Amino acid sequence: MHPDTKQVADHMRDFGLSVLGRAIYDATFSEHTRPFAHALSVVHAAHGAEIVLKARIAQEHPLLIFSKLPSQSSTSGSLSITELFEHGRSWEFDELPNRLWASTGFRIQNLSEFQTFGKLRNQIVHFAVPDVDLSREALKFCIETMEPIVHSFWTESAIRRAEEWDEVIVADGYLEDQLKEAGINVPACVAEFFESRRKDKT
Repeated sequence: MHPDTKQVADHMRDFGLSVLGRAIYDATFSEHTRPFAHALSVVHAAHGAEIVLKARIAQEHPLLIFSKLPSQSSTSGSLSITELFEHGRSWEFDELPNRLWASTGFRIQNLSEFQTFGKLRNQIVHFAVPDVDLSREALKFCIETMEPIVHSFWTESAIRRAEEWDEVIVADGYLEDQLKEAGINVPACVAEFFESRRKDKT
């Protein structure tokens, strides 16, 4: 295997967390002057989740994220990143939980919510934006489903990346207010993150 492929997992982790952070940011604030921001938050949340899960799988071995690999006949030397991009195909969103479990033993607790959210994303991208509270759907997925997963993988939080888009999202309570208003359950890891930010302010 080409040495370049060893960088895949770290890059995917950082990029996936940033995409999830963007989803949290877009879902937290009003769509006023930002048309389709909440629909985009769903798309970003699903995309970020897909990248994050692939990043964790790739930590076991980068080739595990591929459902189809280049053949020897199409590759003259070692398997490179370029060859993977051109001739490989990675697992789809709905296939990732099982692939993650098979590769790492990790089971997604909110599996039905994970799959349902993927369908919502597909509806938005391939058909039309539904008349539902997309801000709530995106935040619920990011906070209730993905934050515990990210914390379990790396003791990380995508909310930290949301702060890069707007540093006041946590400091001024905007995100917490949205979660309370939407009736979203706050996992212990998120509550601890908020508490650490409050301590930073004092």
